[in-house]
Amino acid sequence: MKIKRHYYCIIDKYNKPDFRFLFEDPSDAEKKIANIKNSTKGETIFLSKYKRDFFVDGIHKTFISSKTKIGIRRGCWTSLRVKKLSLLESIKPERLFKQTRKGNQQRLSYSKTRQRETLAHNFEKVQMPLVAPFLSPNQTVDWQNSFLRTRAFAMSIVILCLVTLGSVLMIHHNANVQISESMVDSYTSIAKKTIETQTKVMGAKDDKLSQQFDQELDNFVLKALQSFDNLKQEEFEQEINRIVKGSPMEQMTPLIAKQDRIVAAFMVGIAKKESNFGRRVPVLNGQDCFNYWGYRSIRPKMGSGGHTCFDSPEDAVNTVAGRLQRLVQADVDTPQEMVLWKCGSRCSSDSGARKWINDVNLYFSQIKDKNT
Repeated sequence: MKIKRHYYCIIDKYNKPDFRFLFEDPSDAEKKIANIKNSTKGETIFLSKYKRDFFVDGIHKTFISSKTKIGIRRGCWTSLRVKKLSLLESIKPERLFKQTRKGNQQRLSYSKTRQRETLAHNFEKVQMPLVAPFLSPNQTVDWQNSFLRTRAFAMSIVILCLVTLGSVLMIHHNANVQISESMVDSYTSIAKKTIETQTKVMGAKDDKLSQQFDQELDNFVLKALQSFDNLKQEEFEQEINRIVKGSPMEQMTPLIAKQDRIVAAFMVGIAKKESNFGRRVPVLNGQDCFNYWGYRSIRPKMGSGGHTCFDSPEDAVNTVAGRLQRLVQADVDTPQEMVLWKCGSRCSSDSGARKWINDVNLYFSQIKDKNT
């Protein structure tokens, strides 16, 4: 009797099957997993530190939201394993899977000894006596009129043969069923224990590899972001340098480039208006006060014209940038609104307010608008 075979498919750690392939031999499925792992086809999306998903045909652009930070890497970077699959005989595998990989046919082998015991029948040759035992030696048998040549006797012999043959076939069938069920139960039990053991070992190994990979990926992404930020800051620094090159303010360019773009734009525009990038500045005892923005605040060191004197370029940039940042956060983010830097609450009566706005906006717009 032929036993219905089981199939094997490939699933990920979320138990999602790969409907492209179905295997009759689990070793073929393991080989296919190795091919998928070593291939660069498909893409893996990293939604979080421990959540990822593999797309065999790549990730469609509409699937990605611009508001969500994700990582994408070519190839399969998620764990795959082989799972046993049992289908009803009425369901064809071709309805669910694109390809079915055939394996070596598994057939039941029966013992020759068992076959001889159930199939072999020893029939003894029965020799009919020529002389009936109740006849005297001088009497003979009348075969022409004997009951052995009647139709009833022939029919009884045929029925006896059919009953004997039916009994033998029934015994043989029942024996085959019992052997088959016993073998199936034994095979299923062994396969189940083997799969459970392999699942535990592979699961622990996959978790360790997954954590190691996630850590390496996080470090890679962090370094990439840092490199990108440094490159972006260098480009911004070069952009500011093209405007202030050759002026005393050039030494402050690396510090200004670290600020928000709108704050840096105000620092460049106001510095041009108030000091021509540090060429007209307040001094203290003949020393530069590093105040290129007309900043006024009471400090122990005060320069000419009642302006604040800073201790260093770093002190100057941090103080002025901090003041501008607070104004921007209060929605003072245009030269028309930032004119209060010059005249405070008296700008409506200040005749130079309009020119201040135009002069500051000239350089403010060059830096701010380039980012929009």
